[in-house]
Amino acid sequence: MRFRLMVLLGVLMLCISPFLISRELAHGQSTQVDNARSALGQAFGLVQEADLQGASIDQISQLADSLNLALRYEENATRLGSDLYANRSLELSNATAVQALGDSNAARTQSVFDQASGYSLAVVAGFGSALSVLEIHRLNDIVRKIRLRRIRLE
Repeated sequence: MRFRLMVLLGVLMLCISPFLISRELAHGQSTQVDNARSALGQAFGLVQEADLQGASIDQISQLADSLNLALRYEENATRLGSDLYANRSLELSNATAVQALGDSNAARTQSVFDQASGYSLAVVAGFGSALSVLEIHRLNDIVRKIRLRRIRLE
């Protein structure tokens, strides 16, 4: 729950940050800052997708930490007009996006495997149940024969 609140706060900060900077700085920004901001938004979307697909809390927490660091780099790039921070933010956002995609695919694969296992178990249990209902009279005959053998042996 705390993680989702932190992510929501990070998104809120990301959305508000263009309004907090002065117009003079915003007008002369480089395309690298714009690219970093765009990559950060895409990475955030992929982290959300990984969370929805069922990635573990540890994985999502690590991705959120990376996103927060990339956001700080982007904020520094915006405030200082530094391409160095913009490039760091862009690289970290791209790396986070790739990792989020991998985690999302792994979670999706695990989910499909779990569903297939559950359905297979249900089919086997249903088949076994139907077989036992249909063949219960044979089991009674077998039990009766075993009892008769015991009686004869004694």
